Amino acid sequence: MLNYANAEFYKVFRRKYLYVTVLSFLALAALLCAGFIFVNYGGAHTEFSHGAQSVLMVLSVGLYAAILVCDMVFSDQYKSNTLKNEVSFGVPRARIYLGKLAVEAVIGVVMSVLVIGFYVGMCYVTLYAGPPGDAERAMTIIGYCVLAAIPQWLAALALTNMFFFLVKGNTLASFLTVGVIAVVPVVLELAILLFGSQFPQAVEIMKAILMHMPTKMIDGAMSVVGDWGYIGKSWLVGGAWVVVTSAIGLVGFQKKEIV
Repeated sequence: MLNYANAEFYKVFRRKYLYVTVLSFLALAALLCAGFIFVNYGGAHTEFSHGAQSVLMVLSVGLYAAILVCDMVFSDQYKSNTLKNEVSFGVPRARIYLGKLAVEAVIGVVMSVLVIGFYVGMCYVTLYAGPPGDAERAMTIIGYCVLAAIPQWLAALALTNMFFFLVKGNTLASFLTVGVIAVVPVVLELAILLFGSQFPQAVEIMKAILMHMPTKMIDGAMSVVGDWGYIGKSWLVGGAWVVVTSAIGLVGFQKKEIV
């Protein structure tokens, strides 16, 4: 497994895809910070705590960035027939599946933390310091929310990896991922609103599902900062997503005919 993962890392690090993606996210982070610098130059007084905590509003972007990470690791292998070559060479399918997932997880988490750290660092250097203790409180809140978001990012990576292996075509797999992450919560919310009085038991089940969707778990962390029970819940829920989607993906990939 380690040798396979090392080979996948080598392949990813040789592509421009990774570096262009990271630089693009860093540029967007710098642009957001530049907006605060600009308004301060115009006479405003944006402090570090306010600017840095703005990153919390975009933590859910990490769920969709999972598509980019999986795309750069999977590298359209059905189209290029390289996956067929790996299987024909005798590499166990479980090793292929889990090896790619492990590489995606490392790259995805490191990339996300790097971009967030870069943005917070820029805010610290360029924005007003604020009252004593504000910076420490801001960093505590950011750290808590990122810690709650990491398992949800891993869940999105596992979900995307499943679709990439089971569906021929990265574009369709990407749409399916977006459908689960973004569309399913909206559908559940509408169903709860429409059928709340008619099917109370079904609605309770839908509410439970809705509150354990990755987007809801990330957003919910902002209102319970300091509750370490919520962190544990987020890691349990994220872990469940990883286990279930990986199990489905592994079984499906084992049975899939690669032509």
